Amino acid sequence: MTKLRFAQAGVTAIHGTMYRETLQLMADMVEIVAFYDPDPAAVRPKLAPALQDVPFYPSVAALAAEARPDAILVSAPNTDMPGLAIPAAEAGVHIWLEKPCAAHSSQLLPLADAIERHHLAFSTGYSWRFHPVCQLIRETVAAGLLGDLYSIEVRFITSSVRRRGTSNWGFQRAIAGGGILNWLGCHWFDLMRFLTNAEVTRVAAIEANVGRQPIDVEDAAAVALRFDNGMIGSLHTGFLTPGESELWVGLRGSEGWVRWDLDSNACTIKSTRPAWLNAPLRTYNLPMPAIAGYGPEGLALMQQFCAAIRGEGSSGYTVADAIAALRIIEAAHDSAAEARTITLHGAEGAA
Repeated sequence: MTKLRFAQAGVTAIHGTMYRETLQLMADMVEIVAFYDPDPAAVRPKLAPALQDVPFYPSVAALAAEARPDAILVSAPNTDMPGLAIPAAEAGVHIWLEKPCAAHSSQLLPLADAIERHHLAFSTGYSWRFHPVCQLIRETVAAGLLGDLYSIEVRFITSSVRRRGTSNWGFQRAIAGGGILNWLGCHWFDLMRFLTNAEVTRVAAIEANVGRQPIDVEDAAAVALRFDNGMIGSLHTGFLTPGESELWVGLRGSEGWVRWDLDSNACTIKSTRPAWLNAPLRTYNLPMPAIAGYGPEGLALMQQFCAAIRGEGSSGYTVADAIAALRIIEAAHDSAAEARTITLHGAEGAA
């Protein structure tokens, strides 16, 4: 099998190194052939020895024309990513973008157009879709074991702005688009859509700078959601701890429920469906193997992206998924600023 030729734009951007390490684990199917970075002299010494001879190009357009990669990984500040990806897409290069892919959903519309015109595969850093527990929950929902869905709840808390440093570009609205919702809340809005196959129709949010740090974005948010299947949802999230993180997911329906606490690595599912009559309450422990780079989820994500490039199925994502997550975030920002509920997808009067 001929190896796929990968390039990378943004060599030391957040997660850029980790995803490059993931690609190196796939040496039997992938080779890294080109880089773009605004400061190549500074970042070259940070490359692994095996990549020291990989050439840098002065622009993504030059990289696409001269190195002729099959795909490019783009890791950069949120507002910069679409501009880096579009020249590659116009040259027929398949696109992987770091989440959340842009500072605003409108930036992704020209990229979506280029990807559609050139029939390209697209993927992004929403790797939680590939976590085995998330796969289990999605399969449970799809099998109808929970009945009609009533509510979904996600709680994600992580280290504070003080600990991360106020100079981080993720705390600058002009670059990131927002704070905790843009950088990490995006994962959970995407995951809610993935687990339930439902779309958000209404958003109401409260945002705050509870840490009182000198930043112009939210470090905490509580977001209420309504979905097109009638389900309600919520996300409670913030940069709130001295260093540790917590993730908890709950999903409830007319015939069962799911509870997942990442700290305990236990997912408990109850179903009153006849197929589960002999064991209506089940607990799953699915330990994750230690894998370099972006871990087992990142490896699975990249493997499926490569399969899509080869025409062997879907990558699991479309640009529409990235746009949908950003539009939920933008609705939350508007709701918090205007103290009102925001309607998405023209869903006035939705159930």
